[in-house]
Amino acid sequence: MKKLLALILIFPILAFSQEKNECEEYTMPYWAFGINSQIKGEKPILRKAFKNIQLSETDITPKNGFITLRVNISKTGKFCDIETFQIDENYENIEFNNGNLITKLENIAIGIKDWQRDKDYKTYNIIRLKIKNGKIEEVF
Repeated sequence: MKKLLALILIFPILAFSQEKNECEEYTMPYWAFGINSQIKGEKPILRKAFKNIQLSETDITPKNGFITLRVNISKTGKFCDIETFQIDENYENIEFNNGNLITKLENIAIGIKDWQRDKDYKTYNIIRLKIKNGKIEEVF
């Protein structure tokens, strides 16, 4: 009986004391509450990271559209995960180069380091790429 009572008392404590991984925390928008999440060096770093693929991918199909990478970053600046969105010029969901381009872009985004923020919140950053005439015209 004592063992059962001890088990009943200890079980709820153990069940509610599970630690969360820093990537499992609630994600705050990068623009909220003065979080101001960015990469050290911001736009030049992004342009440099994507420069090689921008020069090498010259026959992207479909020819026009946008790619958005939502990079989720922990409060300590650690990469958590990435979400991707691809749309054509008519805002319809598509896959550029049958999904091969997005895989390359994700690998580049995952490799970006030095994420910084003004406050300690898990947040995300948006990287957008404009596809025009089969080329990556702009990274912003």
